[in-house]
Amino acid sequence: MHRSTSAVRRACAVGTTVALVGLTTGLGIMTATAASAAEPLDTTQPVVTEETPAPAPAPTDEPAPSDSPAPADETPAPQVPSEEPTTPATTEPAAPVSPAPTETPAPEATAKPTATPKAGVTVQAEDATVTITGKPKVGSLLSAVTTGFDSDLGYKYEWKDRDGLVLSKTATYEVDPTDVRTTITVAVTGTLPGATETTTVTSDATAPVTQDPAFLDTSGTPTTVGASPEHPLELSATAGDAFSHVFRAQGSPTPTYALAWFDPDDAELAEEYPEDDYAPEDQLPEGLAFDASTGELSGTTTDAYDWEFAVTATSGTESVTQYVSLTVEAGAAAGILVTTTDRAGLFEDEDFGDRLFWIIEPDGSVITLGGPVGYAEGGRPTIEQGGTLIVAGGLVDRWANPIGLLDDDAPVLMPTVTSDVASDVIAPDPDAGDYGVVDVTFPHASVHNLTVASGDFATSFAVDVQPTAVAPVVAPKPVPAAAPVAPVTPANTGGQLAYTGSDATGALPWALGLLVAGAGLVGARALRRRHAQR
Repeated sequence: MHRSTSAVRRACAVGTTVALVGLTTGLGIMTATAASAAEPLDTTQPVVTEETPAPAPAPTDEPAPSDSPAPADETPAPQVPSEEPTTPATTEPAAPVSPAPTETPAPEATAKPTATPKAGVTVQAEDATVTITGKPKVGSLLSAVTTGFDSDLGYKYEWKDRDGLVLSKTATYEVDPTDVRTTITVAVTGTLPGATETTTVTSDATAPVTQDPAFLDTSGTPTTVGASPEHPLELSATAGDAFSHVFRAQGSPTPTYALAWFDPDDAELAEEYPEDDYAPEDQLPEGLAFDASTGELSGTTTDAYDWEFAVTATSGTESVTQYVSLTVEAGAAAGILVTTTDRAGLFEDEDFGDRLFWIIEPDGSVITLGGPVGYAEGGRPTIEQGGTLIVAGGLVDRWANPIGLLDDDAPVLMPTVTSDVASDVIAPDPDAGDYGVVDVTFPHASVHNLTVASGDFATSFAVDVQPTAVAPVVAPKPVPAAAPVAPVTPANTGGQLAYTGSDATGALPWALGLLVAGAGLVGARALRRRHAQR
């Protein structure tokens, strides 16, 4: 019925158009106006509803008065008899004869009122639509947008996943983590304009639901720990012990992992000097490796230190970073590491480039640092006759990691220093005695053997005291000799001093402590490099 009614309307429209064109081209504008007064459109309208009177206009060429409707309709005709009224009378009936109802394609473009349906016109269900707005991502809000329904009559909603499970019956839906990797549709039930029954329209399915990556804690709960360098994730390990930590993150697609820079400055340096091949992996202590496929950091390291690095988890186009601080504690105490240097000018020197330091391992082997040497395995602490060596000792593990160096609360080692030469003067350093630092002065030139001990551990090493030209001359002087000799002799009976502490209040005791600790740390790293090459 819908299509046949449309065809009739098209036939009428074509017939009317043909009649108007004929009048306009055959009679001129004025004739067309007069002809339109005869209302040829009205003659076509009855043809649509009552098709039997269609041949009646033909006899109007001569017996027009015999038909009562014709004189009534053609009352204007006598007004234009001189202008050949027979011609329009002949063309009038031609218009309904020549309509081409079969030419349906031309009017179809104007016969679809689906966008704004008129009252009384039935709209097909396919004219109504529902679409989903919002990203199909966990935490996002999806909304159903409808067209073609009578909004005044309300809607019913039903959100479903790919398996047909009903998720919600509200106008919006917040994507849940359980929806990851599935698709979502929404069905809207409403009334079409002019209809009495409801119609249900279902949207297209969304893309598979994704989830932004987020790191998880040990319980599997998303965490923000380590979200910034100021509040890193803190991990700890012990030198020599196996270590493992798995970085886990949720997300869809499945996250991939990678090491990243902790400090942006390091990233800039790596870009500025690509020839150095400096990579984020270099932030890890030797012995630990990161598996990007599983997110596991594992291995065994002997580098006791504070290490900082970062890990990223990437899902699709989204990434999240976790900053990490890994503290590797020293292992069990295995001996005493000794650091020594010439005390002369120690507090006055601003540039230590020419100064030599000696690191003595628990087994007595020596490493020489600084000056023209730089770094060399071997050597022997050397001092001029009458000079003073400053000696500091600390407990280390078997890999030469200083014990307690990273712990501010660790007690200061107070070692006992002895010499095999009775004339050597051993006393707490006046500036750094509180840090367990001891001074040893050598009045006589020769090879002296010192021992630094604490508890069950002791480290011995030789010192080369070289003679000076002025030493024999200085001794006979009565005034200068009397002052230093008097305190040296009683303070050195037996050639040892059991250090029990010092009340020295020098101006820069902390400077010496840091200096010795720094030299010890450099020495420890050097030792680890040497052990690694063995």
